Order: sequence, then structure tokens, then C-alpha cells
Amino acid sequence: MAIWEKFAKYFGPRYSLFVACLVHEVYFNICLNAAWPSPVLAKLNRLDPEDNPLGRRVTDEESDLIGSLFFVGAAIGPLVIIVLVEKFGRKNVLDGLSLMIPIAYVVLTFTNDIDMYFICRTVLGFYSGAALSIQPVYLTEILPKEEKDFLMSLETVFNFMGILYAYAIAPAIPLFYFNLSVVIFAIFIFVLQAVACPSSPFDVMKSRGVEETRAVLQTLRNKEDVNAELEEIRNIVITDSKKSYFDIFKSVDNWKALMVGTVPLIIQQWCGIPLLITYSQLIFNKTNISISSDMCSIIVVVFQVSTTFLTPVLLKCKTFTRKGLVILCLTLLGLCNLVLALYFFYGLTIPALNWLPMVALIAFVISYNCGIDSIPWIIMGEIYPTKISAVGSAISTSLFFGSIFPLLYSFRKVNIGYLFLTSFTDCVVGVLFFAFVYVNLKKSYRKGRNPNC
Repeated sequence: MAIWEKFAKYFGPRYSLFVACLVHEVYFNICLNAAWPSPVLAKLNRLDPEDNPLGRRVTDEESDLIGSLFFVGAAIGPLVIIVLVEKFGRKNVLDGLSLMIPIAYVVLTFTNDIDMYFICRTVLGFYSGAALSIQPVYLTEILPKEEKDFLMSLETVFNFMGILYAYAIAPAIPLFYFNLSVVIFAIFIFVLQAVACPSSPFDVMKSRGVEETRAVLQTLRNKEDVNAELEEIRNIVITDSKKSYFDIFKSVDNWKALMVGTVPLIIQQWCGIPLLITYSQLIFNKTNISISSDMCSIIVVVFQVSTTFLTPVLLKCKTFTRKGLVILCLTLLGLCNLVLALYFFYGLTIPALNWLPMVALIAFVISYNCGIDSIPWIIMGEIYPTKISAVGSAISTSLFFGSIFPLLYSFRKVNIGYLFLTSFTDCVVGVLFFAFVYVNLKKSYRKGRNPNC
């Protein structure tokens, strides 16, 4: 009996929840990496030897590079990793990628060279992009259909736990010990993920055949009769066995899948959340609020974490469709972005408005937790047929990360009001896309895949 099967036997019907939470640690790592510059750049702008190993303040250009190079690496990662996913399977590649976290943070713990910061931020971005292109598809393939939406939406909790860890712990302890704590936690998660998670049934079918896949499914579903799902997997693998990495560009239907899987992610990325996560403390430093910037960041992320239940609950109760939730989220986010843009254009000199950025950003994160965080990833995990899933998810994730680089690199170069105004425009475009394009595009794609539907 494999070790993961012992875990499955121990947890029984709750094993799917255990695996989902464990694999969602990818999101914890990614959001910790994305949020790391917010407290760390504040430290690197001071001359405290415990917090600034460089021995000098970072320049504006260096600050923008530390914040944005992460997204360059993240755009590269998914495209480079495609061949490895096809050869070794999603689970094994995820395990290998997880080693990049402790290695990069060991370097960050001991280095005093700004160039090593640039390199490590790019490496952490590479991990984040590569892992994120694999994780949603991997979970979609191993979770039972009836629990998929709920368990996939739990990633919101891990997203904001990673951000909270960066915002709450990093300002409170020396930078050396903060980076070291990440190393220790990452090693623990790597070991647990390596031994407690199963291979995807699709990968097992490709490499070990029907009977091995049957055994895996019986353990995963905690039941003996898995014939219907087994036959479905077998047919998909047989149908999609002959493929090229360029198949995604060879048919109109594949282009439609690419649009359905990618556009929601880009809309999510430009809605303003990377700006807040990466530069939270620096944003509050630009306001006239009387509370310290690190405390402001913690207050906002506490609201993020405390409202992470919204997406799973809203999806579970079926009151709203996915489309309805996303439109609601984008409408509220657009209003928050517009308020923040107007504040930074016209409100900085009005003392009575000093409270406005805090309230607007709290409203922003609560609105974000109503579905836009999870739903685009659920869509991407489902939309691609197995034949193009590796390439499709890699392209979608690459565009998701790479698209935001110009916005983050411009943080110290333009009035921040323009950045929030850009995010407001994205939200308007997103509402129009989901209201008038998304459903028709998805129906057209499905009809092309199955003309009899």
C-alpha cells in the first residue's frame, strides 16, 4: 500500500478535503511570494541593519524591479514546464517545483547583494507561474465532481493566509528570521505533499493502464463502483493520445477554449488585487492616514481572511451562478477602484478624507472574496480537453502573470491614481465580457466539441 493510500484510509470520505487543502498550499506560497515585497520593501527603505542587509536604501528602480520581476518569472514558468508535465505527470512536477521555495528563501536569508534579490524574485515567480498552471487542472482531475466547486473555491482561504503571513509576521521580526521561517514551512509542506497526495487518474491511465487507474479511483472516491468515471477517463485518454503542442492553435474550438480559459484570468489580474498585494504598505505610505502603514496592511488583510468563506458559501448555496457572482464582484471592485483613483487625484489634500483609502480597500477585498478570486481558475481547470490541457493551462497562466508587469513596474513612475483608474477600466470591460460574451462563447465552444448537445 502506497503512503498516500494510508492517508486516504485514515481520512476516509474527508480525504478529498485533505488533499484539496494540502494542494491549495500552492496558493499560500504564491500569495506569500507576491505579498513579500510589501513589508520587505518598507524594510529595505530603512537603514536598520537587522532589516536591511544591503546596508543602503533601495532605489526607486530597484524597488519596482523587486516588485515586478516576480511576474516576469511567473510568465515564463508555465511555458517552460509543459514538456515536464507531459513526461512526468502533474503531481511529480508539482513536487519538484516545491523545492524551489526553500532554495530561493535560503538565498534571500543570507544574501546582501541586490542582484540576488532580483534573481530570487524571478525564480519565485517561475515557481508560481509553473505551479499555478498545473494545480487547478491536477485538482480538477482528482476531486469528485459533486464536491469540485466547493473544494476548488477554498483556495481563497489559502491565498489570503499567505498574504496575512507576510503582512503580519514580516514587520514584527527581523528579515533574516522571516525568510528562515518560510524555508522551514516550505520544506514541511514539500514532504507532506510528496507522500500524501495521489497521482492524477489521467496520468495513471496513460502510464500504468486501466486496472491501476481503477484502484486509484476506488481509493479516491471511497467506493467500489467507479466504472462510469473509469470509462470516461479511458475514452478521453485514448481520444487525446495523439497530439501536438500546437494543436491548440489548429481549430476554432481550441481558440475558443483558450479565450474562455484566459480572458477571465486577465480580467481578474487587472482588477487591482496584484497592486494591493505587492505594494500594500507603500500605498498606505502615500496616504495621510494616521495609522502606520504596516498596521493598515494587516487590518485590510484581516478582512480578506475573515471573509474568505464568501466564495465557497455562495457557490455551495447555488443562489448565484458563476457568471452572476463575477459580474457582482467586478461591479463592486470597479466602484472601489474609481473611489481610490479619485482620492489620489483630488483627495490627498482634504483631511476629512484621510479615512477613505482604508475603507475603500476593505470594501475592495470583501468584494474580491465574492467569487472573482476562485471562479476564473475553476473555469480554466475545466475548459481545456485533456488533449490540450497542459499547453492551454500554461498559456493561460503565462498571460495571466505577464500581463500585469507593466502596471506593477510603473508603481513609482506615475501617479498611483492612474493605476487604480486602469483597474477600474478593467472591471468595466470584465462586466461587459461576462454579461455579453462569456456565456455565448462557452456555448459555442461546447457545441463545437459536441454538435449533438
